[in-house]
Amino acid sequence: MTYDRKFSRVSNSSYRRGSMPPRNQNKQFDAQQAKEIGERVKIVMGNETVSGFAKRLGVSRQWLYDILNGRVAREASVATMSSISDTLGYSLEWLVTGKGMPNDLWTEKTALISRVMPELAGRGTIKLVRIDGDFALVPNSFLRGFEANIPDLVVMGGEKVDLGPLVGHSDEILVDLKDHKLVNGCLFLVQMENRLSACRAIKSRSVWHLSPTESISPETLVEDQRVLGRIRLIWKRV
Repeated sequence: MTYDRKFSRVSNSSYRRGSMPPRNQNKQFDAQQAKEIGERVKIVMGNETVSGFAKRLGVSRQWLYDILNGRVAREASVATMSSISDTLGYSLEWLVTGKGMPNDLWTEKTALISRVMPELAGRGTIKLVRIDGDFALVPNSFLRGFEANIPDLVVMGGEKVDLGPLVGHSDEILVDLKDHKLVNGCLFLVQMENRLSACRAIKSRSVWHLSPTESISPETLVEDQRVLGRIRLIWKRV
């Protein structure tokens, strides 16, 4: 199985290095952004203690605790992210924004998959629009179980789009946009009127049905639907 992938080296020059800014920022605090930075630092830190990691970076343990727990605005954490980048060789852009590869070692083990958002097009049709510069890191081992080309795969999060009860609020889904062939018991991304939903395909007496719930009944079956692609994976977002 072959994947067509192109990766570009991320430059750390996009962010200015300098002294640690004050915690009180004029800009409105983005809690989700701060939380995601903390999650990425946890990945980098691994099993190392907070005290030991803070000492290596030259910051206080409390400051690192605040970053890990999503209490520090992005602008205030850039200097610390710069220290991590310099010390451990991680991409500063990935640490700060989540974009690109964490470092060169990840290139061989993971694929960058575009994230998408739904957009209402003409005649009530919903199309999936790729978010410029926003990618999910998907381990190549996850992709070995099925045939697909990287450009045909997209990632969508339940945090920003309600995809029904089969996908949790903190879940992300990997969708193969070229695979529309229904398979019994498998999940598909489906347009139901003016919204999207994850639905399970069910074949009964040679007739295909789609249901947005695990409990199958005549009331849950979807008749008027449009399949956008097959959902290949579901995972909790980091």
